[in-house]
Amino acid sequence: MDLIADHGQLGRFLGLFIISAWLVGCGGGGGSGAGGATSNLIASSEANSSSTVTSATVTPGSLVALSSSQYTAAPSSSVVLTIYRSGSPQGAVTVGYTTVDGTATAGIDYVATSGSLTWQDGESSAQTVTVPVSSLAGDISFSVVLTSVEGEADFGTPAAATVEVAANGAGDTVSDASSNSGISGDNSTISSITLSWLAPSQNTNGTALTDLTGYNIYYGTNPAALTQKINVDNVGILTYVIPGLSPGTWYFAVTSINAWGVESSASALISATI
Repeated sequence: MDLIADHGQLGRFLGLFIISAWLVGCGGGGGSGAGGATSNLIASSEANSSSTVTSATVTPGSLVALSSSQYTAAPSSSVVLTIYRSGSPQGAVTVGYTTVDGTATAGIDYVATSGSLTWQDGESSAQTVTVPVSSLAGDISFSVVLTSVEGEADFGTPAAATVEVAANGAGDTVSDASSNSGISGDNSTISSITLSWLAPSQNTNGTALTDLTGYNIYYGTNPAALTQKINVDNVGILTYVIPGLSPGTWYFAVTSINAWGVESSASALISATI
């Protein structure tokens, strides 16, 4: 046998040899012998002890939406669209937006416009986006669409608006008929939960845990079946925000993973009600 080989391959061959030898010594793979082999394999991989979840905190969400689903502009004017943030002002929120052609064409009938707006923590004042209309003709249209939301928020309604360039448009202003009261959506459906936990420091055999590589977060609304999973592959992250949770009681548990890919038993359940 050529022993000057890939160390990973050699390690696997030796590992298989050791397990096989143990099985032979115990009289094969049936009955209690099979159970012993499993224990031996896990011990050789130094299964790590579980993490400890310390808290689960509910954070109310907010909604970002246009003030109206319909705007009107006169030819050779500009349209000013208002965007509101409603609900909780907690946390920073950024919304992206862009124009989309309809019967009007960007670069010919209006100026293509895209970008983002940001509300800092505690801010909720309305913000605006201005789109120049260059067409001299009327009876054409384009849209402005909210494309993304980052932070403690989600899309409200409407998240898109049609801009009609009307031949009979009055002056060079636009109508913005609705107000903040027109934003709809259930803030409770977009609450987030901030989960915190402590990293384990020892393996189950009592030795120091030196090869921790990450965690798995399991959660769901049934404490007996946590069907959703998030992998955290950074051992330094001990807090994680889970957004977009619906009303109800949610249950959480965290496991830790070592460099062998061995996953610990789950932490004790912790719950939070939205």
